[in-house]
Parts: sequence; C-alpha cells; structure tokens
Amino acid sequence: MKYLSKTIFCIVLAAVLCWFLPWLYALMTPAPSNDPFYGFSPVSGEWVNGREMRDKALRDSLLPQIYYRDLLAKDRLQDSLNGKAMSAHSFKTHEIFFVNSPRDVVKRLPAVWLMMESMPDGVDLEDPKEIFRFTEDGRMEFVDIASNTVNPARTRRFTETLRARGFSFPATNLSANITSRKAYDEGYLMVDSEGKVFHVKQQGGRPYVAAVNLPDSVKASRVFIWEEMDRSLLGMAIDTANRPWLIQRDGYQAIPFPEGITVDPAREAIMVMGNLFNLTCRFTSQDGARWYALDADTYKLLGSLDYRRPRTAASEIADYIFPFTLSFTSSYDSLAYPRIGRFSAKALPLWIAVAAVCLIIGYRRKSLKNRNNHV
Repeated sequence: MKYLSKTIFCIVLAAVLCWFLPWLYALMTPAPSNDPFYGFSPVSGEWVNGREMRDKALRDSLLPQIYYRDLLAKDRLQDSLNGKAMSAHSFKTHEIFFVNSPRDVVKRLPAVWLMMESMPDGVDLEDPKEIFRFTEDGRMEFVDIASNTVNPARTRRFTETLRARGFSFPATNLSANITSRKAYDEGYLMVDSEGKVFHVKQQGGRPYVAAVNLPDSVKASRVFIWEEMDRSLLGMAIDTANRPWLIQRDGYQAIPFPEGITVDPAREAIMVMGNLFNLTCRFTSQDGARWYALDADTYKLLGSLDYRRPRTAASEIADYIFPFTLSFTSSYDSLAYPRIGRFSAKALPLWIAVAAVCLIIGYRRKSLKNRNNHV
C-alpha cells in the first residue's frame, strides 16, 4: 500500500510539474508582440501595415476605407476614388466586420434555439418569446418560453414551409445573432442534413424560408450569418472541402472564394472586413495569418499575403527544456481536459540525464540505507 501511494503521488507530481513548469517559463519570458494589421490600399493596390507605419498621414491616405474618420476630422477626405464617391455615409453603409474563433465552432450545440421576430409591431427588435427544436420525427417544433407549451400552429407552418422548400431534416449547423441590440434581424442560416443552405426567419409570426443557390456538387458544413451595415451579403458558408462561399442577400447566390483559398473554422480564426472598395479576409492559425483582399463588386482576388509568426528565442530554448507540454484548456474549444502537445525530441537528452542522476541518487540512498540497517 505504501508503494502504491508513493507511485500515485509521483504520477500526480509529474503531471502538475508538466503543466506548471512550462506555464511558469512562459510567464517569465518575453511574449511576442501582436501580429501586424494589414489593409489593402485602394490607392496603391498594395498591402499596408497600419500598425507599424510611422507616417500616420500617409497611412490614412493609403487606407481611406479604414481611417476615413481621421481624414474627415482633418478635412482631408477627397470626394471620390476609383470612380466611387467617398463620404461618411458611403463608408458606413458599406461596412462589414465579422469575427469568429474556433471556440465558437468547436462547442456543444444546444438542443433548442431562440427565434426572434424580424418584423416586430414596434420600431425596435424585441427579445425572443419562443424557442424551437428539431424533433426526431422531422419537425421544427416551437415552444412558448413563458408557458413552456408547444405552439402547434407555428410548428406546422414552419415544418410544412421548410419541406416545401426542399429542406431535409434535421439541421446540422445553424447560425444566428440572438440579440435585440442590433439594427435588424435576418434570423438563421441553416445547413440541412444533405448539406444544403437555407435562410430561415420569422416575419409577422409567419415563416420565411429561402434556399441558397449552391452547386449540386457542393455540400456545406458551416454557416455564419453577418447582419452588418452592408446588407448586400447575408453571410458566409464553408463547404466540406473547407472552401468559403459568400452568400448574397438578393437572389441568394453563393459566390465562391477564388480557387485555392480554404479555411478550417475549427482550427483558424476568421476575420472579414468589408468596405466600399474591397473585402479583406484574415485566417489566423497558431503559425501566423493569411490575408486576402477581394474586390467589393466582383469578389475577384486583388492580393494575398502570407504572414508567418516568427519564433522567439525563448521558444527555441524551451524546445531544449520541455519534451512536451501539458495543458487543460485550449483556444480551439471551451472544454477542460488534459492535453499533451508540442513534442520536442531536443529536450530528451536533458531529461535522460536528469533521470540518470535521479536513479544514481536513489540507488546510493538505498545502498546507504541497507548498509546502516546491516550495521
């Protein structure tokens, strides 16, 4: 029993040290600065690092779509550029800003979802009064939150409308922004069991369902609804080959990203910034970020940039100290459990030497103890 307790103690101690020592080392060593922030200039047709450019006046002039407020405050905003009128109104009505992290993707989905009213009686949006769920018998069932009772009429209406539009139950992925603190509500983007994408919302208590026009050979896996000031784009879809698609609000046409551009939303953070001139996308992973600029009208590729995050000297030294790291949380999900990563064979000689020293010390202590007992 004594031997077993010592063994358990050693295992627990080793686990704690495997977590604590790399964490302490990272805390004591310098952390890398933030990644550079790039914008694609409609003036020069090149990428501009907005954080590192020392000449702020030149930066503002090269990136008027980002720093137009500063240009307006200094009365330096020109009337037009590339045939497009530039004003505070034109910039605001073409703004898109969407971010998504892997933690938002790799998470447990709820069994029920809230449904907002897109056309409320008043001017402002109201908090949802009903939830819905997909039943095993292929229905979209609505439940009143206050009374916890099923609304059979709305359940029947939505279920029949979805089936009539070609929706295959149940939904495998949903995206919505459930809050009354926004300008308007577009409900949900949904992926059905066959990989088709649908726009579903409630207007005046009635269902609004529209199918997104994806090619038959394309199956969607993820969808992201935007609800931004620029209403030309409803959101984004990611297909099973990790190719992103833009979803136009009018006509529900799906526009593929240029060939060769892929993103894994479970492993990469997504940021999309839209403006009067271009649509800038950043896909960030552990190693760095990939930047793409698409034309705001044609969505053709204007430019790309691959930024690789440099390794610090502290990280290089850590490879010779720690053979692996143990962590309990991750930036890729919200679950807590032991995770072993960052294996480094460079640290094996050090720990083999440490193990040898510990064995020698232990052997000598045991020999000394036996000798004393014999005496």
